[in-house]
Amino acid sequence: MDSAADDRPRSAGSASYRVSIAACSVGSRVAFQRARGSVHSVYRQACNIELHDGTLLTLLARGLGNLPHGIRCALPGAADFQLWLHRGQAVAGDSLALCIAQAGVAVDLSSAERWRCRLEACALDARAAPTVRAMLLVRRLLREQAPRGGFAPLVLDGADPGSSLERAMQRRLMRTLPELDRAGRSLDPALAVKALEQLAGLGPGLTPSGDDFIVGYLAALYSRRSRESMLRPFLRELLRMLAPLAAAANLISRQFIFNALEGEFSEGLAELVSAIATRDEVRLRESVAQVVRVGHSSGADSLVGLLFGLRPSLVLGCAARPCALPVGRRSPGTSSPS
Repeated sequence: MDSAADDRPRSAGSASYRVSIAACSVGSRVAFQRARGSVHSVYRQACNIELHDGTLLTLLARGLGNLPHGIRCALPGAADFQLWLHRGQAVAGDSLALCIAQAGVAVDLSSAERWRCRLEACALDARAAPTVRAMLLVRRLLREQAPRGGFAPLVLDGADPGSSLERAMQRRLMRTLPELDRAGRSLDPALAVKALEQLAGLGPGLTPSGDDFIVGYLAALYSRRSRESMLRPFLRELLRMLAPLAAAANLISRQFIFNALEGEFSEGLAELVSAIATRDEVRLRESVAQVVRVGHSSGADSLVGLLFGLRPSLVLGCAARPCALPVGRRSPGTSSPS
């Protein structure tokens, strides 16, 4: 059902709700067996809800892409979540409705479709020359569209850091990314975890740049594994070893990383991988623009991780492997770790 909310009282259990919002789709990792929690943070187009089991549920405006832990909602007219919802409000739900009694809001789930990420079905061949050309286009678009801040300007263009935090981030990246490259080439999950631990939590924001990079990196490995059999045991062990890293992250990053450990990613990221795999330039350009708009730099940071996971030379600026292919200019200091 795609109808907007109405202002008529509506009963849900023993309470009355003046606003009923229809859910359009529900992510694959959303479970509603006696769900209880509270509003964590509210934005115009999204609302994060912390459930009592420590997981995250996100309400999304209909125009945003799906998330594994998200519910896309048909908001009425020009309304947004900040009109009704505030931090700390109690939330309760089941398979039929998600209710925020203090706000007088009920989200009707009865007609919502289940959404599931299909990233693995992309079967991306990261070694094929046409695919590499598609990835080079992604890198060029990312250079053009990435916001100031985050990883993209620091590693793709060697931009001068604008703050002491960015200088520290750049030094960490120049030291850590070559180590992660070696781990991938040697298929050493322990070395990969050691490198990723250096990136976890790196940067400001609700989802630090390092956490977004990790999500993108795992999306790349998942998309490659069906065509690269030697990658499968490496990825399987890496996912197992990354569970403590995910558990130590903040609420929002933790949910995105745990989703990634299960092969579940945002619709925008999955669509971009599909566009790369099919070499569809129109979809590719649209997908890059959509992902880059996520958060301040979160989307761009996940794309840096995606490119690195598909082909590290696209980020490091070193000679491409396994064969020489044209790459952009080298970022300073990436030839050897400090």
